[in-house]
Amino acid sequence: MMNPNCFSGGSSNFFARRRRVILGVGLFLFTVILAGRAQNSSLGIQMVPVTLKVPQLQLTAPLGSTNALEVSTNLTAWQDVTTVVFSSTNMVWLDLYPRGNTAYYRLRRITGGGGSNPPFPAPLTNFVWIAPGQFIMGSPESDPDFLSEEQPQTTVTLTKGFFIGKYEVTQGTYLAVTGSNPSEFTGDPEFPVEKVSWTAATNFCRLLNLQENLAGRLPSGYAYRLPTEAEWEYAARAGSANRFSWGNDLTYAVLTNYAWYSVNSGGSTHPVGQKLPNAWGLYDTSGNVCEWCLDSFAFYPGGSVTDPVPVTAGTTKVFRGGSHGDENISCRPADRKSILQTQALNIFGLRVVLAQTAP
Repeated sequence: MMNPNCFSGGSSNFFARRRRVILGVGLFLFTVILAGRAQNSSLGIQMVPVTLKVPQLQLTAPLGSTNALEVSTNLTAWQDVTTVVFSSTNMVWLDLYPRGNTAYYRLRRITGGGGSNPPFPAPLTNFVWIAPGQFIMGSPESDPDFLSEEQPQTTVTLTKGFFIGKYEVTQGTYLAVTGSNPSEFTGDPEFPVEKVSWTAATNFCRLLNLQENLAGRLPSGYAYRLPTEAEWEYAARAGSANRFSWGNDLTYAVLTNYAWYSVNSGGSTHPVGQKLPNAWGLYDTSGNVCEWCLDSFAFYPGGSVTDPVPVTAGTTKVFRGGSHGDENISCRPADRKSILQTQALNIFGLRVVLAQTAP
C-alpha cells in the first residue's frame, strides 16, 4: 500500500488512471484551480469539490516556497494534511486517506517563495539576489580530494531567498563602517579586508545594521549578517553540482581564472573582482581571503534538511573559500575548515548577506 507522498515532475501509470486536480498558489491570495464548478469560501479562496476516492493533486507554487495543504469536508473546518516545500514549481500529491463523499483542498503559504525576483531592490549596491532552491551540500567519495568533514552529503532546501555581497568586504567599506582597518596587506581600499576574527566580523554586521537603519535603508524584517554555511555553499556553487561552479576541474587547470590562491597570488591579497565571477555573479568565492560563516562547526546530518538552523554554540567557527595562501584543494566550494572565533589571520575576511531576521 502506498503512503501519501509528494513527487516532483511527471506521473507514473498509476497516476495516469486518475483525474488530476490542480491547485495553484497565487502570490497573495491562494487560488485552487480545479476542473469543474468552482465554489468560494468566506475567505475568498476559490475551491472545487473533489469526489474521487483517491484524488491526485497537481500542486503549483513559487520555487522554494513552503505551503500547508489543507482539506475540508464542509468548507468550515479546515485540517492541515501536510506541509510541502516546493523544490520545483510543480508537484504531484496523492491523498490516500478516506475523506467521505466530497472533500475540498487548498494551499496556504507559510514562508518563502519569490522565485528569481527579489522582494525589493537591493538597498546597497553590489549585492546579488539569490533565489530559493535546493542543492547537495558536501562532497561525494568520487571527489579525489574529498575530506571527511565534507560528508555525509546532505540535500539542503532553502525556502527563503537572500541578498549576498557580490564581492568580499573591502578595506574601504570596513573602514567606513567600523572606523578601523586591521589588514596586513594595504595600499588599495579595494583590497579585501583581512586579519578579521569571527568576533570582529559579526561586530561589523552589527555596526552595518545600525548604520543602515539610521539611514532608513534597512528593510523591515531584514538584517545584515554572516551567511550560514548552507547559504554560502549554495551561493558559491551557483547551481552547479560539480566540484566548482565552472565544472569539476580535476586538474585545477581553470582555477587560476577564478581565484587568487597560493599558485598565482604572490603571497598577497588582490583587489576584489579581478578574477572571473561564478554563474550567479559572485567574485572571489574560491580565493583571495577565506570567508567566515555564522556557524560553529558541526558534522552534516545527511539525508535531507530544509532551512537548516546554524549551530552557533561553541567558540570554533567555520570559514569557507580558499585564500591567497591556500592550495588548490581548499578552493573547492565544499571545502570547510574551522578555528577559534578570536583568531585573526591575514587569510580571514568576510562576505555579508542581507536576509530575513531568522536565523
